[in-house]
Amino acid sequence: MDKASFEIIGNVGKVEIKGVKGDKKIAILSIATSERWKRDNGEWNEKTYWHRVAVFAPAKVERIEAQVQKGTRLRLVGQIRPGSYEDNRGQTKYVVEFVVGPFGDVEILARGKAREETAESKPSRRKANSADTSANA
Repeated sequence: MDKASFEIIGNVGKVEIKGVKGDKKIAILSIATSERWKRDNGEWNEKTYWHRVAVFAPAKVERIEAQVQKGTRLRLVGQIRPGSYEDNRGQTKYVVEFVVGPFGDVEILARGKAREETAESKPSRRKANSADTSANA
């Protein structure tokens, strides 16, 4: 059997969970990958590529919905499918779709920071704690 497959290891930029046909859901992930290289003058360059991956397998969508957020590092394995759509002008556009189905894989390599642990919330907790300790002193 012939197949076209992919493996992407990268960081999540955006997670969208969409409802389709009744109670089924799909996850649309925006994944950033990058490459680095050193120029002849010793200067480092980096280029980032963005990939749109659709996840259809129900168990994998549930896991993504519960555990994946911006910044999460993932390894995704699935199929490459040719696709097409009509744009606003009625012209057919051809695309390559990255799809993770029941036989694909979604592996969490590192978690992104939870929303509660953002830089904005940490200083306010520290201020409250330092005010409490100065009042007790």
